[in-house]
Amino acid sequence: MLTTLDYMKIFHETKNSVTLINSSLQLIEKEHPDMKGYSLWNDTMQELSYLKNLIAELSQSRTGYPLNLASVNISDFIQEILDAIRNLSFSQNFVCKTTIEKNLPAIQMDSLRIKQAMINLLKNSYEAMGETGTVYLNVFRKDNFIQIDIIDFGGGIPEATSSNLFDIFTTSKEYGTGLGLPIAQQIIEEHSGKLLYESRPGDGCTFSILLPVCTDH
Repeated sequence: MLTTLDYMKIFHETKNSVTLINSSLQLIEKEHPDMKGYSLWNDTMQELSYLKNLIAELSQSRTGYPLNLASVNISDFIQEILDAIRNLSFSQNFVCKTTIEKNLPAIQMDSLRIKQAMINLLKNSYEAMGETGTVYLNVFRKDNFIQIDIIDFGGGIPEATSSNLFDIFTTSKEYGTGLGLPIAQQIIEEHSGKLLYESRPGDGCTFSILLPVCTDH
């Protein structure tokens, strides 16, 4: 049986090989610009781009690693998320309006991994709206959970993918990996939380992250 260390070694070897192939192809394209005119060349570059995205998302998932839990102030954490998306290339034409309920209790969580999950969901919302528009981020307490609603207006989820939305490799994007949502769900469930969604056909979608509040005080 392969151990976590074995999987890490396989992953890094794969990543190194893909990086080398990508660098070599970029050098060939630079020296022979006419290569861009060949359909097989474009297909190869698109498949390589898909593979790079796949590896990047697997890297972010950190599957098999224990959670680094700490008590986190949710208001401060949401501000970190907003700062992060402002620094990402996808946020150039992206507006995120936030409402946070006052005096929310702390959450025990691995900030890095929840941040990865949230940025992935926000990126999905941005892409669903044609890379522009406003997403609403509402944070409030619901029973023993902190609920984070990410509300977009990208037309909703296609019916063909709604039934298996969290299955790996399920995607409606032309070059999507189909790993973003399953990884986000896995991260949230590792925190004893839930990832729910409500599609509004023709309007948009709401993804809801529910994370349990700290109960040690």
